Amino acid sequence: MVIQHNQLAMNANRMLGITNKKQASTTEKLSSGYRVNRAADDAAGLAISEKMRRQIRGLTQASANAQDGISMVQIADGAMAEVHEMLHRGTELSVKAANGTLTDDDRSYIQQEISQLKKEIDGISERTTFNEIQVLKGKDVPVVEEDENVVIMGEMPAWVKMGSQGKLSESYTTTETYQKDGNTGSVSINHAAATIDFSSFTGSADQIKDLIGNGFYTTCCTCSNHYSIRFTDGTTNSVETSGEHYIYNIGIEGAANANDLISRIINGTNNGNPQGHYTKLTVDGDKLVIYDDRSSEAEPAGTNGAIWPNWRNPSFNVKASDRYGKFGPGTAYSIDDTGVFRSPATVALQIGAEAGQHLEIDLPSISSRALGIAGADVRTMTGADKAITAFKRASSYVSGERSRMGAYQNRLEHTINNLDNVVENTQSAESLIRDADMAGLMVQYANTNILAQAGQVMLAQANQYGQGVLQLLQ
Repeated sequence: MVIQHNQLAMNANRMLGITNKKQASTTEKLSSGYRVNRAADDAAGLAISEKMRRQIRGLTQASANAQDGISMVQIADGAMAEVHEMLHRGTELSVKAANGTLTDDDRSYIQQEISQLKKEIDGISERTTFNEIQVLKGKDVPVVEEDENVVIMGEMPAWVKMGSQGKLSESYTTTETYQKDGNTGSVSINHAAATIDFSSFTGSADQIKDLIGNGFYTTCCTCSNHYSIRFTDGTTNSVETSGEHYIYNIGIEGAANANDLISRIINGTNNGNPQGHYTKLTVDGDKLVIYDDRSSEAEPAGTNGAIWPNWRNPSFNVKASDRYGKFGPGTAYSIDDTGVFRSPATVALQIGAEAGQHLEIDLPSISSRALGIAGADVRTMTGADKAITAFKRASSYVSGERSRMGAYQNRLEHTINNLDNVVENTQSAESLIRDADMAGLMVQYANTNILAQAGQVMLAQANQYGQGVLQLLQ
């Protein structure tokens, strides 16, 4: 027997310490409800669980975002329902005004109500908001040039150097031939011009993207026409009209350099002579020159009544300095082209827990101009007939926009259902990793509790082991 070391007590104390640690861990899990309270409990499980928690919180908020989107769409639809009612009333009034039993005075009274309807449609467009976001206004109405019948939309990238905008104020010199007394001579003509410098264009994908949808316009110097060059994807060219204005769509896909780009512009605009009028486009290195070509029909100083081979209009007898065309960035449209004013504003709803998981909603553009009824005037029978057609088209447009909003709402409701389902199942998976099994832990707790009590008794007994030595000493 030894008294320096009590191995029985040491062993009992060690086992009691292990039991106490297990008992403390079990107690912590039972009191917190979590199986994993710290990384040491389950390092991999904690990492997976936290990733799932982030996803759950994000998806829960995404569901709320989608619900806000439904609320916004419902506000837009409700406002358009009232616009629909006013359009139906406008149709009713227009049909009434088209009746031959009414006098012009009668129609003027009807026009007063139609004018108020148009104002209220514009008022609803301005006042209808969700969280201070206008839901019926679309994007800002494009800037109207000094000519109130022309609308300019679009711009040009900053890396394109455009000459002074407005009237053609630069100078471009050509050499023209003429005939006099059976002889052919030549003379240098200074033309009013503008220059667009494309020297920075290298054909990169980013630069082509910058150009697509944008462009520039120039005007005829003798009429109200505008000629616009609008860059498009693809490689084909086309021309469209908006009132008296011509829009040349120039395909620039694969354009390699400035010269290639300018060549496409010239080839796509009747070889640089849009509609055969007095505006000319030509290349000068990496620059596109727009110039006033009227001097080929006017009589340059010093030619003294010479015969010009390219005379097209003998009655035309003005000098090139009398008036010039204009040019600037953007595409020119007629103000009567209602599609110009239908420019929806896009709202991106975050409907996922990850970056870029957006659902883009194009909010409708509703106004008297966008609906094409701004000019509705029923004070004559002819005007009333036109108004009937205008209100019919406007009603059809609003119906289409309401249908589109309804489709968005249905889609968002399905989105919410899916998000809630994903949250539920992800929460279940996270619970399996993180949450405590209370029943199993109670069994473990009862076991460790018994072991702790037994360990305490055994430690007490082991401490009595040394008492045997005293019996030997008696």
